[in-house]
Amino acid sequence: MFRPVLLMSMLSLAALPGHAQAQAQAEDDRPLARFRMDQLQQTVGLPEEQARGVVERWSRYDREQFDKTQQIHQIRRRFNDILLGPGSEEDKNAKVRPMLDQFVELRRQQAELKIRFEDDIRTKLSPAQQVRLIIQVEEMQRRVVEALKQGFGNRPGAPLRPGLGARRGLR
Repeated sequence: MFRPVLLMSMLSLAALPGHAQAQAQAEDDRPLARFRMDQLQQTVGLPEEQARGVVERWSRYDREQFDKTQQIHQIRRRFNDILLGPGSEEDKNAKVRPMLDQFVELRRQQAELKIRFEDDIRTKLSPAQQVRLIIQVEEMQRRVVEALKQGFGNRPGAPLRPGLGARRGLR
């Protein structure tokens, strides 16, 4: 059964800015871990020890993805500063060109992290457990997105739909 209190803990962590989020996640990783453990045991049917291994790997994946995401956001901010700042299109192209390769590489690394995470998890599960896990993870992500839309989407200045931020910058 889904636990709204644990979802709110997850959402609170997601709403915090960069450094504060990483610190809170390190201090308050237990509710998320317990939520994941419960879901893996109840929905996927994993025994406790196997669920614990998946949760530990999942936490490491979260940290790795968070690090790459922070780096990507930093480059996006620099892109915005350059693209919205003074200078000709040629000047802007010259400034963003070296960062563009770094940006693309970080996105590739994120994709590789996800594939490696999924491969690591799959090797420890039966085919039926793999399918249940895939369905459960997608459902958990859908719930978080819905809760974010409902809870955090009503803030002043928040975009009406995800991905539709201010027209002046990149997202």
